[in-house]
Amino acid sequence: RTAAGKFPKKTGAKTTEKDLFLYFKEMPSLTTNFQSHLAQVEVCDVTYNIRVLKMKDSLFIYVGQDKSETFDEMAVAMPCDSEEVLATKVIGPPDGVGSHQLAQQLASKLKKPVFLSLGASVPNDRIVRPSIEKKIFDDIKNNVECF
Repeated sequence: RTAAGKFPKKTGAKTTEKDLFLYFKEMPSLTTNFQSHLAQVEVCDVTYNIRVLKMKDSLFIYVGQDKSETFDEMAVAMPCDSEEVLATKVIGPPDGVGSHQLAQQLASKLKKPVFLSLGASVPNDRIVRPSIEKKIFDDIKNNVECF
């Protein structure tokens, strides 16, 4: 393959198997930069899924009730050059379930951008929310390669 991205033309010859082999050999590796992880936590007889998509330099986390997963809101948090972490909600109502606060905590701990979606089925109360947050932070400690 030439620098112009085309197979070199041979006079009167078709592209051979050897040409194809050399073409694919020179292609960059197609390894994926994504890794997924699933954790579950049961609180008050309700199971919640915590889905993690680790990307090259960032993280996407979805939390929702098992069998009732909906994408209702999303927040993003990014560490700055200083110790400060900026966070905002990009999808959902302004008085939603507080995804931007949790995204901010996670981005601060992980030192990378975090996109967080909390389904509407996740109540922002004193029992469920702390249990889910504890599970996420425990998972970060126990499965550091997934984060």
